[in-house]
Amino acid sequence: MIRLVQLGNNSESTIHPQELQGQSLSNVWLELVEPTEDELQAVSHVTQVAVRFLRLPKTDGVVNLRLEQDYSIINFLVMQDVVSTKKAYPVIMVFSRNFLVTVACKEIQPTINIAKERMSKIKIDPPSQVTYFLIDEIVANHYDQLEKLEGLTSQIEEEVVEKTKPETLKRIFKLKSNMIRFNKTLWYERGLIFNLRKCGDTCMAAKARALFDTTHEDLTRQIDIVETYREILSDAINVHLSAISNKINLSIQGLTVVIFYLTVVTTVTSFPNTVATFFGISQFGNTDVIIIVVALATSIVLPFIWLWRKKWLRYVNRD
Repeated sequence: MIRLVQLGNNSESTIHPQELQGQSLSNVWLELVEPTEDELQAVSHVTQVAVRFLRLPKTDGVVNLRLEQDYSIINFLVMQDVVSTKKAYPVIMVFSRNFLVTVACKEIQPTINIAKERMSKIKIDPPSQVTYFLIDEIVANHYDQLEKLEGLTSQIEEEVVEKTKPETLKRIFKLKSNMIRFNKTLWYERGLIFNLRKCGDTCMAAKARALFDTTHEDLTRQIDIVETYREILSDAINVHLSAISNKINLSIQGLTVVIFYLTVVTTVTSFPNTVATFFGISQFGNTDVIIIVVALATSIVLPFIWLWRKKWLRYVNRD
């Protein structure tokens, strides 16, 4: 689908590829939403932009800037839910002094609509300034992602402090992996904005160039915030490992006590055998069998009772 937006009066209409031939590319925005090959070819023909630059990349995570003589091509990313996935929606923006072309999927239409609301109702917005509106809204959406990360990070911290489960560790490692991807994307976008400010006056207005400074600062701030959350998750893992180490130390101490107790029991129970060896078996010839059985049973049962009270023999259900 092709939408034609007049930047002079913000009027919007849906047109067919055949209608592009008679359109004047003066302060217009050609918005392509999940375009067909015919629509891409028609836009490429009227704008003189190679069709390969208008196709959405099949490789996920492409952030790129191409500065041509009369126009600039931007490959940007709109992040999905960073908490649950690494994927992002690609968007292409081609702008010059006279026109803007955007190619995107329908999932990011709400972001594009917000950018349209920022367009002036009383004067003409240059294509480069509309490009700024689009990129600025995409970057602003990153703050929503950061709010989700903050909430989940706080929840994970509480779970680690109370009792760490295997599922919590899986969530931590998955979230850290997603945050690494998010942070890498932010770095790429920050570098793109930095280079975008080098565009010549042939395709970018001076006001738009100044506006991109704010976007660059926002991306820098977002990178720092993501790094902070990553450090918090790393600290949570360290707390969990410390708890495991403490449990192991307590287990070793408990085993030391058990070994000492069993050594005492073994020494006591082996004493009659020692006496019998040195003085002869006749010393115990008249000993009642019941006494021997009770002594053996006591030496076996008492350690089990002690271990049971220390919770060494209790069954733990891990389901």
